[in-house]
Amino acid sequence: MIVLGPYMKAKQRLKLTRKAASVPQIKVIQFDNKMEELIAGATAVVAMGGYNTYCEILSFDKRALIVPRVEPRQEQLIRARRAAELGLVDMLLPDQAADPARLSAALKALPFRLLPSEVAGALTLDGLTHISDMVGSWLNVAPADRMSRAVG
Repeated sequence: MIVLGPYMKAKQRLKLTRKAASVPQIKVIQFDNKMEELIAGATAVVAMGGYNTYCEILSFDKRALIVPRVEPRQEQLIRARRAAELGLVDMLLPDQAADPARLSAALKALPFRLLPSEVAGALTLDGLTHISDMVGSWLNVAPADRMSRAVG
């Protein structure tokens, strides 16, 4: 499944949609307001690597290939480089992904890469508990009450 980004140029969108129409195994959609459900059900994810996408990739423990935007801002590039250094994702720069052989090799390798949880033993996704404990200690709230207040 290919989910087109909201800022993709109309000409590129049309070209990709037409090419994909000839491949029965590929489905192209413009947008889905429940991307987390699509990511949860995916074997792997190929994305630009915005903040929310990273959160979903890590929380659902998905293999990922990130091709970050490098202009006009570099926050996706910075995030992708660091995540690749940590072994959480694979990364290709846009000019590397434009090479069909290189992109094909990265896509073929993706189902066999380790899951983020398998390479990042020290990585935890318990930020809600952690921040609840921190704020609770500042407010003198008992630990048992912290999570119920944070969740509720």
